[in-house]
Amino acid sequence: MDITIQHPWFKRALGPLIPSRLFDQFFGEGLLEYDLLPLFSSTISPYYRQSLFRSVLESGISEVRSDRDKFTIMLDVKHFSPEDLSVKIIDDFVEIHGKHSERQDDHGYISREFHRRYRPPANVDQAAITCSLSNDGMLTFSGP
Repeated sequence: MDITIQHPWFKRALGPLIPSRLFDQFFGEGLLEYDLLPLFSSTISPYYRQSLFRSVLESGISEVRSDRDKFTIMLDVKHFSPEDLSVKIIDDFVEIHGKHSERQDDHGYISREFHRRYRPPANVDQAAITCSLSNDGMLTFSGP
């Protein structure tokens, strides 16, 4: 059975023109209040979504830092085990791929997959690049 995907313009005709969660990585962590009441939250006050911004900041948005001495990528991959992740350098790009099979959580069954590509600065020494995964699920890729 095919299900039609609604464009955000039609879903929230009176709401914002831009999808509210374009850049988040909530990988199926449940519903937020603005998912349940999108029209209410966008028309009453632009300041109603204070908890949204806090949630988005904690959602695992990737961070890229680059200065004269170091290039660093930090990505929240807390839903993936080290076996589910691969990091490669292909044609001057860092490619990060994560995929885990279907598993049960509090809301039902879920499988997750993502692909990220980053272009490090040309002066980064590829032979000296390191990649590590912290206990709290932060993947850090850095090079001098």
